[in-house]
Amino acid sequence: MYERLTILRIRFLTIVLSTGAIGTTSISAQEVLHVYGSEGPAPAFHHAATVFGGENNVQVDVVSGPPDEWLDRAAGSADIVFSSAAFMMADFARAKELQIDEASITPLYTRPSAILVRPENPKEIRDFPDLLRAGVRVMVVTGSGQTGLWEDMAGKQGDIRTIRAFRRNIVVFAPNSTKAMRMWNERQDIDAWVTWNIWHKPLRDRARLVRVSEDYVIYRQCSVALTERGKAKPVAKQFIDFLTSPEGASLFESWDWMRRPTTASPLTVRNNIAIVCRIDSDEWKDNVGMGLVSVQGLVEAYRSIGTPFEELHISAVVHGSAGYWMLKDEAYAAFKKRDGTNPNKAIIRELSKLGVSIELCGQTMKEHGWKKEDVLPGVMIVPSAFPRIVDLELQGYAYIRF
Repeated sequence: MYERLTILRIRFLTIVLSTGAIGTTSISAQEVLHVYGSEGPAPAFHHAATVFGGENNVQVDVVSGPPDEWLDRAAGSADIVFSSAAFMMADFARAKELQIDEASITPLYTRPSAILVRPENPKEIRDFPDLLRAGVRVMVVTGSGQTGLWEDMAGKQGDIRTIRAFRRNIVVFAPNSTKAMRMWNERQDIDAWVTWNIWHKPLRDRARLVRVSEDYVIYRQCSVALTERGKAKPVAKQFIDFLTSPEGASLFESWDWMRRPTTASPLTVRNNIAIVCRIDSDEWKDNVGMGLVSVQGLVEAYRSIGTPFEELHISAVVHGSAGYWMLKDEAYAAFKKRDGTNPNKAIIRELSKLGVSIELCGQTMKEHGWKKEDVLPGVMIVPSAFPRIVDLELQGYAYIRF
């Protein structure tokens, strides 16, 4: 009887222990990765944490902001640390409490300096030299990843007069970007904020981005590193590998970081760019003359790489079957033999404001019997299209046909 009870007890304990083991396996905790870093790269890191965590069943907790707000907390828990600039990562490496593994420091992606202005850009700021004008009120950031940024930009040409002129126009020295954003919203007297292009995204409904020409633009990196604690977690190294992968690069690009130059080689001509555009084809796009749309796209392409408007000289010579695009409403309707207005008026007006010379061939006018009073305001009449194009080419203008 005793032996039978002992056997029953052993079987019962075996079932209990087996059930407990199964239960423990089924509720095993999800691995947690603790990531700390500065303000600028934070949105991209939060996005990366969500994607990587979902793909690998890992909880990636990202804490970001000015370092003095999280440094003490990171000392006891950080697996990975990221920074906005090389000098900031060097500071993290010197902080003994973080225990950064310096051999693991990995530069990720770069971003260019830029200027944020008010949505309507009332001061007509198009490049860094415009910030030197009297009456322009500028904000800069003196800490985090923007330490020394304004001085590097103002001093890039080695002219102390530029540094002095810019320094006189600074009205706000913000300690970090978070406080700078708050000041931008609270103080409408600030005309421009010299910062990184990535800060336009959270302010896109309250600011316009002005790209800076190569004469003044500065590029800085963001980087990432393992701590000694993180080195013991294989998933931490996997996360950094993800950040440098094509998927990670595309993710950072969606937050306006750069993985590599977008062209095979940099443009070598930055000043006095002269282009003559021949427009003679009656093709349309979205109810506007296609050639005019192409000229507008050319202007935008140069503006996107920071070319100042005053360095861009474009003549659009219109002739042949596209000539009637230049007519006032009454003459346009008579040519088309139907009622209506000329839909090209707005884009012609906009191109003229941008400094494009819109020119109409006098021979085309003569063929159709158009008079000077039939032509839209702002359109220049030239004697003949081909001699005008040749003359501009002989002056050094590049030739494009739209």
